[in-house]
Amino acid sequence: MLRALLITVAILAGALGGYLYWLHRAHAYIHVRSLTAPPTRQAVAPRTRILLVPGCERSFLVKVGELVEPEITPSATPEALATATRLYGRPTHKSHSLIWSQNAFTLTEPAADRLRLTLETGHVVQTLDDIELGIDSFNAIRAKMRDRNLPVSDALVHGPHTWTYQLTIPSSCGANWSSSYSRTLPETPDLDAQILPSANSPNPAPRAAAFLNRIATEYTLTRAKSQPRYKQDQAGEAGNTL
Repeated sequence: MLRALLITVAILAGALGGYLYWLHRAHAYIHVRSLTAPPTRQAVAPRTRILLVPGCERSFLVKVGELVEPEITPSATPEALATATRLYGRPTHKSHSLIWSQNAFTLTEPAADRLRLTLETGHVVQTLDDIELGIDSFNAIRAKMRDRNLPVSDALVHGPHTWTYQLTIPSSCGANWSSSYSRTLPETPDLDAQILPSANSPNPAPRAAAFLNRIATEYTLTRAKSQPRYKQDQAGEAGNTL
């Protein structure tokens, strides 16, 4: 008799515990799924930003956090030089060139119509043309231009113990600009053999195939119509106003 009573109590206790657990789960589920509860507000960081580059014909929509350069065009006026100084610091002067040294790249303005970006090893910079220096090979740049139906031209330059390959495209900065991507390699017998045709070759032009799978490391923005550079003392006065 006592044993039967104990079994009955155990069964009832188990049933009650199960019912209470089910009731808790149902209440929690209804609470989570409630359509009357106010939505949780979370601050969402913007994923894109507008980049305005003085001298370019249009603005650029770029991803937040990406290093997109350059943010200037050649500083042919005191106002442009003041903007460059605000962004990159006061330039150094070397052989009539303006130079801004940064961690990931170096900007050099050798003339009033040109601005050159040289990538530092181990970094990636996205240009205004949506080309990634440090990642994109010359073949990749050519493929992107084919997708955009844009023309390309290229050249091989033989310097003092070096070879330089340069690929030029229309610049996204506007019709008054062109963009050139280049890579310089030290001259070696093996590289000469890949570039220079044999003596009996019907085509005496140097061959660029040795560069096409290489990564571009330098970018030059060139103005179609040159503007006179301000004298160095005038440029210095513009910088001193900051």
